[in-house]
Amino acid sequence: MMQGSENKQLRACFVYYQCFSQLLYREAITLKRGGFDVDIICLRAHPSEEVDSIYEGMRVRKIVPRYGAEKSTFAYFARLLFFFNKTFLLLSYMSLSKRYHLIHFTAPPDAAIFTTVIGKLLGAKVILDIHDIGPELFMRKLGVKESHPVVRMLKTMEKAAARFADHVITVTHLWRNALISRSTTPEKCSVMLNVPDNEIFKFVEREPREGRFNLFYHGSVEEHFGVDTLLDAMPLIKRHIPHVKLHIYPAKRGRLLEALQGRSEALQLEGYVFFHEGVPFYELPGVLKDADLGIVPTKNLIFSNEAVSSKSFDYIFSGIPIVISRTAGHSFYYTDEMVKFFEPCNSADLAAAVTDLYRNKEMRQRQVRQSLKFVEDNSWDRIQLNYLNIVKELIDPAAPGADRA
Repeated sequence: MMQGSENKQLRACFVYYQCFSQLLYREAITLKRGGFDVDIICLRAHPSEEVDSIYEGMRVRKIVPRYGAEKSTFAYFARLLFFFNKTFLLLSYMSLSKRYHLIHFTAPPDAAIFTTVIGKLLGAKVILDIHDIGPELFMRKLGVKESHPVVRMLKTMEKAAARFADHVITVTHLWRNALISRSTTPEKCSVMLNVPDNEIFKFVEREPREGRFNLFYHGSVEEHFGVDTLLDAMPLIKRHIPHVKLHIYPAKRGRLLEALQGRSEALQLEGYVFFHEGVPFYELPGVLKDADLGIVPTKNLIFSNEAVSSKSFDYIFSGIPIVISRTAGHSFYYTDEMVKFFEPCNSADLAAAVTDLYRNKEMRQRQVRQSLKFVEDNSWDRIQLNYLNIVKELIDPAAPGADRA
């Protein structure tokens, strides 16, 4: 447990331009268990959610609603500006009254880190946690080249945000290399993989059951995640596996999901593909207990090629064999012994990979066993120790153990 000087209560605030998820919960509950008083500012995913609530002893303020994807660029930036202004006012007031020791800001958007300026002036250390690397993300979203003025502006903003922060965290070594090359220094930048909390996601070897074969996909359905490739593969898959079922649990509803539902209907996949309501992260292990295969069809586009899908960690850490696209990010962390690769954007190759694993129970079981060392080496139990050392070094460099590997 960490303690402040003269045993004063340590205080931290997390700011997250997303809805409450396991990625936010993971760091926040780690500090809570480490003795911090924790506040959280984030988005609201559903009208039924409380704006101000207590979750496991942490105060969660869901200050701006976001019930689906924005339908225009204007709507996206309008909501972002609203969040920026509201967060700045609320966080400034909270910083004055609570005097935080740490503010952990998760990007994108990088620019919103400046909502922490009052807290920083009052002595808080600020972590910039880059879950999605901004310039590449907007190159993909806007379909523009690196030389585009907006991308250049985003790179400038990324550099300014990294300089403003006391430490930078990102989620893959490939993105750390990019950040070091243009925005920060090696000693100021760490990697924390987006692995799930192993108190919630338990590794369980599953016995195959006759007469069923359930494929699972959960999370975002944005175009670069390749759900269209998965749907296009289903006619081939069901030809070889007549009792196959694909269960999709989207992170949120909106026009992208509606387009995928229309695609499923056009492919005549009724009775084979099931679109469910999304579930909170803490309910996901219960949903995944019926999974025979997890599917991760990420495309090898700008941004997504070097990303590592957090859903792949959810499957692997739950003991679920996976079929996954051979992107640069996935190939960096996984081997052919751990996962079944297929060529990105290739629905026929995806279908062949699923069919191959269906026919080879021993291969599925071997894949799960080969993943065990990765799970042990990269468990949240281990990663959180590095996170706690980062925090300790920032707020009390003289404390025993305040160093990082």
